[in-house]
This record gives sequence, C-alpha cells and structure tokens, in this order.
Amino acid sequence: MFLAAAVLVVVGVGALGFAVVELVHLRANRWVVAVGTTVLMAGYGVFLLAVANGLRRAARWSRGPAVATQLIQVPVAWGFLGGPTTWVTVVLGGLSLLALVCLLLPTSTVALGAGGGLNGPEGQH
Repeated sequence: MFLAAAVLVVVGVGALGFAVVELVHLRANRWVVAVGTTVLMAGYGVFLLAVANGLRRAARWSRGPAVATQLIQVPVAWGFLGGPTTWVTVVLGGLSLLALVCLLLPTSTVALGAGGGLNGPEGQH
C-alpha cells in the first residue's frame, strides 16, 4: 500500500509540474487551452496527493478513487504509444499497473477494510 501511495505522489507531482509548465508556456493564441489544462492538471495533481495521503493513513475511502484513477490512466497512457511519446506510455502505464497491483493485493484489501464483506475486515462474529 505504501508503494501505491508513492506512485500516486509521483503522478500527482508530475501533474502539478505539467500544470506549471503549461502555465509558463502560455501564448496569446491558445490561452483558453493553456488555462483550462493548467486548472485541470493542477486539480488532478492535488486530488492524487490527497488520495495518496489517504492511502498512507490506510483510510478506507482512498481505495476507490485510487483504483479508479489508475484504471483511467492505463488507456490514457496507451494513447501515447508510438513515435516520440512512447516513453509516456511506458512510464505512466507502468506506474498505473504497479499501483493497481499494489492496491488489489489481499494485504492492501485487508488493510483498507475492503475485504471483510458486510461485517468488516474482522470477519464473522
């Protein structure tokens, strides 16, 4: 679970970095796209950092958003396959798959309280 949180931190910081780069390269002929991309990526980065913090604290709510964001990132990464952007596919797709494996391990499921059915992780009484 710690590794999944670390992956989310890396991707979240990357999203924030992309937002800053987009804002720095703002041009008059595409300012709407630049501002929109900046807001979207900054919000996504902050969201991922919040979810990573939840995973670090083993907060039950954090598992769903963590899995959902990683499932969305896999096809996004696949879209970069080919040409000079293939490295994005390898890095983003690899990180997403690593986080998914970590989040779906039985130990993570138990630690996040998602493995005990209706009675919680403690089991039947």
